[in-house]
Amino acid sequence: MKIDRKLNIVIPVETESKGLIYVHSTPISRDVFEQFYLELGKVFSQCFDSINQAHLALTAPQLAYPALKTMTIKAGNWEEVKKGLINEIVRLTNVLVIGEKGWESIPLDLAIKREILDEDEESEVLSALTFFTAICRVAPKDLRMSFLEMAGSLRSWELTSLDSTEYLNGLTIPVKAVTTGKKAKESSIVS
Repeated sequence: MKIDRKLNIVIPVETESKGLIYVHSTPISRDVFEQFYLELGKVFSQCFDSINQAHLALTAPQLAYPALKTMTIKAGNWEEVKKGLINEIVRLTNVLVIGEKGWESIPLDLAIKREILDEDEESEVLSALTFFTAICRVAPKDLRMSFLEMAGSLRSWELTSLDSTEYLNGLTIPVKAVTTGKKAKESSIVS
């Protein structure tokens, strides 16, 4: 697959409140990256801090957001990073959730306010999105896809050029088992 500027990520999340949802996000702009390149560079470096490639695949996506938060709190610029970088990542992210009329798209911040994601699910999503952002903007262009595929293969992430609406339109509505309350007849066929 050729990587281009339209690389988006879809993260399936099994939630307590809504079952399976999909988190769809697009990368931040070059301008936002240039404002926060130092912080994203440090997150990227921490993702590759270990010689073991399993670190990248297993733990780095879980640690990216806490690492960013910790290092910027120590540097005294967490509020600036939160208002600029994190809010932009959240703004570029939609949650696709099954509703009464089928799949619907909800901005991530609204999904959090509506408690579609609990605190742990929110943290996991923010960390995965921080990891995705760092890889998309800091990694060498020819290695981005392999880094994301390595980490995403363990988490069923999907990398797509589809925007949120196009992706939503391709989702099928799960069929729920219909119960009538009647007891099924026993079969007289011997198996």
